[in-house]
Amino acid sequence: MVNLLKAASLKSIAEQTRLTLQMMVRMIRILFKLTPAKMTFLSAAQISTAIIPVLQVYVTIELVHRTERVIQDGSSQFGPAFTILLYQLLLFLLQLALEVYVDFLVNKIKLAALLHFGQEVNQKSSRLSLLHFENHEFYDLLQRVSTGLEYRGMQFFQSFLQIAKNLITIAGFVIVLLGFHWLLAFGILLLIVPSLYIDIKESGFKVSQFVNQTPFRRRSIYFSSLLTEREWAKEVRIFGLADYFIQQWRKYTRQNGQEQIDLERKMSIFKVAVNGFLLVMVTLISGFLLTLAAAGAMTIASFVALIQTIFSVQTNLKTMAVYIAGIYEQALYTTDLFRFLAMKEEESDDTPKLPLPASLEHGISVKNLEFVYPTNGRTILRDISFEVSMGEKIAIVGENGAGKSTLAKCLLGLYQPTAGTITYNGIPLDQMDTNEFRERVTAIFQDFAQYQLTLRENIGVGHVEWMQEEARLQAAAAKSGVDDFFHELSEGFDTELGHKFFGGHELSHGQWQKIAISRAFFRDSDIIVLDEPTSALDPMAEAQLFEHIAQLTKGKTTFFISHRLGICRAADRILVLKDGRLVEQGSHDELMALDGEYAGMFRTQAEWYQ
Repeated sequence: MVNLLKAASLKSIAEQTRLTLQMMVRMIRILFKLTPAKMTFLSAAQISTAIIPVLQVYVTIELVHRTERVIQDGSSQFGPAFTILLYQLLLFLLQLALEVYVDFLVNKIKLAALLHFGQEVNQKSSRLSLLHFENHEFYDLLQRVSTGLEYRGMQFFQSFLQIAKNLITIAGFVIVLLGFHWLLAFGILLLIVPSLYIDIKESGFKVSQFVNQTPFRRRSIYFSSLLTEREWAKEVRIFGLADYFIQQWRKYTRQNGQEQIDLERKMSIFKVAVNGFLLVMVTLISGFLLTLAAAGAMTIASFVALIQTIFSVQTNLKTMAVYIAGIYEQALYTTDLFRFLAMKEEESDDTPKLPLPASLEHGISVKNLEFVYPTNGRTILRDISFEVSMGEKIAIVGENGAGKSTLAKCLLGLYQPTAGTITYNGIPLDQMDTNEFRERVTAIFQDFAQYQLTLRENIGVGHVEWMQEEARLQAAAAKSGVDDFFHELSEGFDTELGHKFFGGHELSHGQWQKIAISRAFFRDSDIIVLDEPTSALDPMAEAQLFEHIAQLTKGKTTFFISHRLGICRAADRILVLKDGRLVEQGSHDELMALDGEYAGMFRTQAEWYQ
């Protein structure tokens, strides 16, 4: 049994070593591709600093010799001794200059790494299926990946250079020690094994703990945000939630902190034992030097320099062990980064994609559509089929949880159906080029975005290329009612909106929604999806939008979802969903005459206005 455990442990170490080397080579290759000149200069500077400590040993020996002569022979020997002192000063100045240069290069490379990996992570996030953003495991992974992006590659390379630097320095020290006795060199080399082992084990424990603690760390951050961010401030005060949220924050923070303290306590026992062993070894080696000195095998200068060398070797060995353990630790973090970047995107294969035709003579066809959430297996849509003609206006209604928004997301290609097909002009949606398709559609969602940017940008992101065209901006603003409060904005379209940045103009929720509607109309797309487009508007603004909806969407294929059924009168056809099924469809008059699900909802809602 013991042999099996040992074999498993060795296999685990071998696998970890293979993974570490693989990640290190991959990351360093990326950095050399990003900044080849800076990486080359950094390598040369770091290796140069490795030789200086070895040279200082010989300078120290010579300086002590010269000092002895000054003491014995007087001022006649001062000049040669002072010259050696100047050599030592030059070595220190050279080392200082190289260290400053290394820090400068490291900061430059870190910026390049941050820009590269930050862009890679952000681009990957924008290309992943929307379903990933409804999975807590994805958020755990994303937080680990997003933390310290600028350090990921550099810590690898710096650790690698530091190891190379320390190896060169130690090799020089070993050569010096071999000149006196082979046992000195052998004893020094033995010091690295226990130190390296304990540092690698500690790194493995810490990374494992970091991964396991991610969900609880996110909860801790979330409870802190509930107490510090504006959107929650009103309810926290009205319901007196501060003490409860603080208590929850303390619970998760204390739990994570206590686990880290427990790990430190566990590792401290091993650290004391290992470092105690190292001190004993250094003392024994120093004692061996004393015996050599007693036997007349070295001078006082050599003894002083070698004692300095032994302690320098110990420091270098400990430093190298820490960097080796750091490489192993970074490999585990970097695995998450590359795993994230390798995640399957919405369009991940090389199959040629088809463009959406210029016109939709054959309209949109939905056949036997089903959708099941992959995270919980819950079926949201069941066997839904309908046809939409070009330019037709479709209202989608139903109770909460009926599947209205999920159907809209499927029509927009944000969700891939579990079964069934959606075709535009006879072309399956999953065979179209995603970017080309989305250039032809627009949408307003009930949880619309409030960009803390200028009004120009808030509307202009609907079609970035037109952002500087004042006439288009004014037309979009007029369609949704933004011009009703435009005169309040001191800088017009260039007024900063929101509360997060200095000088921002705050808006009501209804005004934000009008801007979101402007953004959709600014895009001027053939297909429009309006998911609760008037949920934040006052009754008068809603009535005005309803009156103009037919004109605003003239010639465009439009889907609108609303709990306020008055807008359905403007629809050519109404789709009624219940429990994920399409139970009725027809015009307002046809469905009222049918006296079914829609008629019941409409009459119930109408009673509140009578």
